[in-house]
Amino acid sequence: MKICLTFVVRGEEKPLGNRLIAQNLNFKSIDSTDALLRSSQPSLTSVDNQSLKEIVRIQNDFSRRRRMIQLHVKNPKKLRETRGRQRNRISDALHKLSTKTVRENPDASFVFENLKGIMKTSNGIKKSKKLRMYLNRWPYRLYQSMVEYKSDNRTVYVSPRGTSSKCPVCGGKLEHPVWAVSRCVKCGVDYDRDRLASLAILCRDIRLCGKLFTVSADAYWKALRDEYLYPQQT
Repeated sequence: MKICLTFVVRGEEKPLGNRLIAQNLNFKSIDSTDALLRSSQPSLTSVDNQSLKEIVRIQNDFSRRRRMIQLHVKNPKKLRETRGRQRNRISDALHKLSTKTVRENPDASFVFENLKGIMKTSNGIKKSKKLRMYLNRWPYRLYQSMVEYKSDNRTVYVSPRGTSSKCPVCGGKLEHPVWAVSRCVKCGVDYDRDRLASLAILCRDIRLCGKLFTVSADAYWKALRDEYLYPQQT
């Protein structure tokens, strides 16, 4: 069976790697699902979580500094200087993280959500002020671009629509009783929301002879299933 991938290519044409690493970028972590592309079918190999606590710490530190400046120092130049230092610190942290990620996975193509337009309203509903603040501080596109130009392999961008509402294992509807949980009524279990989203991103455009790749049919899914469960169920 031949593996057929649909994807969006940005910039220079590059070859597809022997592995696919789908990364779900969150405010505090990067959750990844890794799959090996075999001649007959892809197979899931691992799931991983990487903390972004250093970037969160930088953002919180500079946010507190700006509040102090706004309260006690009436000098716009000071505010611009702190924003510039914050960008430099975050850029440096992301350079180190993206370099480490690409060097440890030289044979992989990375799969990301195409988050262009994430700041726009959804179904006419305006995002909350707090959510807009987090999105403005979230350097997802900077990290994606760094991985893209550092990797020798093609970077794949997929639509984010449905990655948090449709179960990639069985296709059932996902509910979210709390933010960290994706509850699949059809599967009958609670999944870790961020890890399951990385699996959904991976499976978004993998097709076998025109048919979607079925996670539950993968022989390796049973071995990895517990890694995707919400901790209370493990």
